[in-house]
Amino acid sequence: MCRMAVYRGPAIPLKQVIYSPSHNFIRLAQKPREMVAAPLNGDGFGLGWYNQSLSSEPALITSEKPLWHDINLPRISDKILSDTIFMHVRAASPGLPVHQANSHPFQWENLLFMHNGVVSDFRKGFLRALRERIADPFYENIQGTTDSEHVFGYYLTLLSQSDSRDLAATMITLIDHLNSMAVTRNTDLVLNLAVTDGKTVVITRYTNIEKSASLYYASQSKYFPGGIIAASEKLYTDDDSWTEFPLNQQLVIAADGSWSFQALPNPFFVEGILTRKAKPSTLLA
Repeated sequence: MCRMAVYRGPAIPLKQVIYSPSHNFIRLAQKPREMVAAPLNGDGFGLGWYNQSLSSEPALITSEKPLWHDINLPRISDKILSDTIFMHVRAASPGLPVHQANSHPFQWENLLFMHNGVVSDFRKGFLRALRERIADPFYENIQGTTDSEHVFGYYLTLLSQSDSRDLAATMITLIDHLNSMAVTRNTDLVLNLAVTDGKTVVITRYTNIEKSASLYYASQSKYFPGGIIAASEKLYTDDDSWTEFPLNQQLVIAADGSWSFQALPNPFFVEGILTRKAKPSTLLA
């Protein structure tokens, strides 16, 4: 499991998301409050941001080192402004290597993508089936071994097949397809996903079991005026604007800053209750 945050709004220093909060990303990495499966998120970190005046493609930093060991990011994070920020600290799933290629966010052209969650028993059949669905250009772009990057490859495949190239609609299609694959393989899915092209942002909180990964959002925070932020844990303890992210929904933030929630397809979510039990082997915060 991991911790992540997404910001979209008026341009702010990167530091405002990473280091300034009272429950900042150093704390999220060293002492997360809402994780039980892993005591630390020290298996790498990543940061992506946009400056549309220079390029439609994001700037991206990833590392296999713990965030608290990095000395360069604190030096620059108060000197770079962005209106779209993706931040992630990683706790590697059991059996997966700690490697820079496995650190989120992942990039394809102008898109960023990251994940907090799990695809259970990923290497026991699900990986092979998923690889067969990923188009060659996106499969060849995969550098690491995570379930997350392969899910991104499939998302890109579906997006390329869509006439509208709509990020939100493609996310719904992705969840629907992964659900179908999971049903036939008895796979647990926990998918807190985020994707952006630097203008539109889509964030999901999805699970097909009774367990879920924590996620919150704030649209009227005094610390992020005029913007909206979502994070695995509340970044400020003295800010009552934070609200728990609704389960099996996606938040769509449009290029003009307007936002709304959309329901995600889930055959196990009946009248607000998840009817499927998790496997004992599924580790989750």
